[in-house]
Amino acid sequence: MRQAWELAIEAHRDDVRKGTAIPYVSHLWSVAALVLEHGGDDTQVAAALLHDSVEDAGGTEMLERIAALNPEVADLVEHLSDSVVDTTKGEQKADWWTRKVGYLRSLEEADERVLLVSACDKLHNARCILADHRAVGPELWTRFNQQHPTKHAWYYDSLVRSFGGRVPPALEDELRRTVDSLLDRLRSGEAPDVDAGVARLRAEARKSA
Repeated sequence: MRQAWELAIEAHRDDVRKGTAIPYVSHLWSVAALVLEHGGDDTQVAAALLHDSVEDAGGTEMLERIAALNPEVADLVEHLSDSVVDTTKGEQKADWWTRKVGYLRSLEEADERVLLVSACDKLHNARCILADHRAVGPELWTRFNQQHPTKHAWYYDSLVRSFGGRVPPALEDELRRTVDSLLDRLRSGEAPDVDAGVARLRAEARKSA
């Protein structure tokens, strides 16, 4: 686990959470803590610490470095990544929609070890989005490459549906409640038609699959 943390620090040393001065590594430790709290083992904790390193800090080259430390951790991280291109070398990820639909599709056949880490990651992200929306309101969405709130609502609602009955009940319940709270804020704020939008995007995603 120490080697995983050292590599995560190297990968994200200068990164901060979107629109804040909060070091990005705080997210990694938060996800790792949630994994531990919900019964994960050391390998899953290591994957939690490294879950964004391939997407954001080296692509397949980083994945090979992780595999040299622990092949099982590398396998988990690969399944947790929605892109393996090396953005540090100027390679471009696929567009947001393609990556998110692909990630949701990959969860359909993912095993419980991948699902636990993924759900912990998405729960912490959802917590942060909800807290930031309470603090700054609709301005929050300008921090993201994808700035349409309904698309974020669709993605998190779809994640909850995908995790349903496949992760620890307490984890599933908190993720559902957090996403529902975000949807309630959108309904009463900048996206009163969010439910119709989510349903439309869900249908589009099924066609894309």
